[in-house]
Amino acid sequence: MGVLGELFVATHAAALERADVLDAGEIPSGAVPHIELTQIGALDLEILGEVTAREVRYGSGDVEVAEIDLAHDNLYGLPAFLTEVLAAVRESEDEDVVGDIARGWADDAEIDASTSDLQEVVSAIVDLAVRATERGEQLYLWTRSV
Repeated sequence: MGVLGELFVATHAAALERADVLDAGEIPSGAVPHIELTQIGALDLEILGEVTAREVRYGSGDVEVAEIDLAHDNLYGLPAFLTEVLAAVRESEDEDVVGDIARGWADDAEIDASTSDLQEVVSAIVDLAVRATERGEQLYLWTRSV
């Protein structure tokens, strides 16, 4: 399956520029922390946020991935709470937390992937959230229009 989207760390202005390049079907240049996604969309990330918040006992907050610019309908921003929850996974003392999140996510979402595959995805997303937090930037999701 091809790339459905990309999750990346950026400032707002850089996210708009990257979305333009991705919309044009080109490969963006530069060393922007990102991962390509083949099966995961905005709703899946919201579900991941809810599962993660439960697992790390982070409380509740906004996990709704939302469009950020009318001219960029393929670009979404992850809310600060969702990024914080994902970054909090690194601080968990539970060494099985990523596996628990992956299992809960697989049970709660319509994702056709094994728990072990999702563990890798969860780890990669957590890494991006940590980098976004460290850099004072935001996580963005670009999705290919279908």
